[in-house]
Amino acid sequence: MIDLYIDNFFNFFDKGGFVLYIVFAIALFLWALLIERYIYISFEYKKYAKALKQDLSQKQFNQKFKEEIKKYLIEDSNIKLKSGLSFIKTLIIVCPLVGLLGTVTGMIEVFDVMALNGTSNVKSMANGVSMATIPTMAGMVVALSGILFEKKLELSIKYHTDKLYLEISKVL
Repeated sequence: MIDLYIDNFFNFFDKGGFVLYIVFAIALFLWALLIERYIYISFEYKKYAKALKQDLSQKQFNQKFKEEIKKYLIEDSNIKLKSGLSFIKTLIIVCPLVGLLGTVTGMIEVFDVMALNGTSNVKSMANGVSMATIPTMAGMVVALSGILFEKKLELSIKYHTDKLYLEISKVL
């Protein structure tokens, strides 16, 4: 049963051509980065914020420096939270473009078949059409799903930044 799924998986990639492998590699990398950010925010950042709050509550600061300290700490935590976010956005932008590369290569395949056999070999032309449409569709699907989770990640970053600001304001 699982062999059937594996065969279908590789048939799908064969129909999509080499560009589909590139889209798949970009998708894996994109999702690895997104998952890493979610894990960081869920575990590591919470430890960092808790330790920072404890550390600040044990120290006394001059009144005129409190606002500067607060700005610095918020900026520092914002840098930690947004690490890799611009690269994630770049991968999301690149996915549809790589998919369009699949459209170009697939259409070149169609024209090559037409040049060799004329329009009589419809099956060979269909292979080129699938090489044109599958990577484009895959690039769009990866980009759309990436956008959804990237926006959710941005909202989570804003929430944690605002929460840290309030907690630091209470302590200072």
